[in-house]
Amino acid sequence: MRTERDVIGEVQIDDSIYYGINTLRAKNNFNISGIKSKDRDHIKAMAIVKKGAAYANYTAGKLQKELYESISKACDRLISGDFDEQFVVDVFQAGAGTSFNMNTNEILANLVLESLNHKKGEYKYAHPNDVINMSQSTNDIYPTMMRVSIMLKSPKLIENAEALIKSLKAKHKEFEKVYKTGRTHLQDAVRVTLGDEFNAWAFAIGRDLKEFKSALDYILELNIGGTAVGNGANTPDGYKEYAVKKISEETGFNFRPGENLMGIMQFMTDFSRVINSLSNMALDLSKISDDLRLLYSGPGAGLHEIVLPAVQQGSSIMPGKINPSIAEAMNMICHSITGSQQAVNLSVKAGQLELNVMMPHIDYEISKSIERLANGIKMLDEEAIQGIKPDLNKIKENIERSFGSAALLNPYLGYDTMAKIVEESLETGKSIKDLVLATGKIDEKKYKEIFNFLN
Repeated sequence: MRTERDVIGEVQIDDSIYYGINTLRAKNNFNISGIKSKDRDHIKAMAIVKKGAAYANYTAGKLQKELYESISKACDRLISGDFDEQFVVDVFQAGAGTSFNMNTNEILANLVLESLNHKKGEYKYAHPNDVINMSQSTNDIYPTMMRVSIMLKSPKLIENAEALIKSLKAKHKEFEKVYKTGRTHLQDAVRVTLGDEFNAWAFAIGRDLKEFKSALDYILELNIGGTAVGNGANTPDGYKEYAVKKISEETGFNFRPGENLMGIMQFMTDFSRVINSLSNMALDLSKISDDLRLLYSGPGAGLHEIVLPAVQQGSSIMPGKINPSIAEAMNMICHSITGSQQAVNLSVKAGQLELNVMMPHIDYEISKSIERLANGIKMLDEEAIQGIKPDLNKIKENIERSFGSAALLNPYLGYDTMAKIVEESLETGKSIKDLVLATGKIDEKKYKEIFNFLN
């Protein structure tokens, strides 16, 4: 055991543990969700940020070479995942992310001490605040970590969304000759093709992805170097530029120094841009999932114009029932993300004066939304979209019974005449075709020409 002290008092810490007194207090204080505050991407992001800060301090002549090299190697060990179990703070923690920042600082300090042949806790040789946190504050380090983490998580979402768009476009081409009844207000409407519907879905997700990528451009602007209030107190000349350069090299992303560090620190709307774009994508994906469920409804008493791949039995009591399980799961994912949008935006507006202390919550909701949406899109694409088949018999049956395509006869008979024919067809059960031919204004040949998509 070792003894560590702060302004509150002393604590005893098992000497096998790399975190220190600040982390232990946070661990004990915040037994809330049972979810550890940071996943692999977050730990990696924070280690990269700390490595960038150490490089900046060394390059600016503020940090000795031996300490810089030891900190850099310790950061590399965190980046590789060697000490993930030492990050123990709950996602709901002290405001601004101080607990996670200190969790990182203490782990790095003790790793440095070991590398320099000192004991854990001998902070006079490498202090968590004075050395590891040099030229930094949680207030600029935490949001910088958030931005790096978002960029680390985003490629998977982008890749999966692009794959989904590709699959939807492939279905558009596959079904471009499959004519079916359109529906507005859930009532018969002018005919479309099944391919038309998939093409519209591809268009919508394509626009959503464009919006998400645009939001990421704001995330590339880092506020490292702002320290406590955004005015750069306690930082040496060139620190901000050196740190951003190193972070960019480590990640491969083109980060840039913040134009106004105080503005970025106070206003979290860069993050609301991200969650809003994710929510818009979720809204469209949820609508697509609703459509899939409706088009698959049946098979005997519903639309059943498409057949979704069977992935599991749908009922514990009704034999042979196959539900649209993938679309249902996608709906729930999308609902979760829509809720996260509201939660994030509430925290974004909760900034006061020089700081927004709600950053850990903003971070958590965005991170889980990116991951859930990325995984959900992959599931929807591979387990549903790619395997969809049309039920051609049902499609032909529905379109032949549909009144919506009667609108195609408006140019020949007029709206009012066709309205009367549709009404008579509904009342008598006579077919629209027979009633139209009875007018003598259109013959069999012309009728077939107008409705040749049925052949």
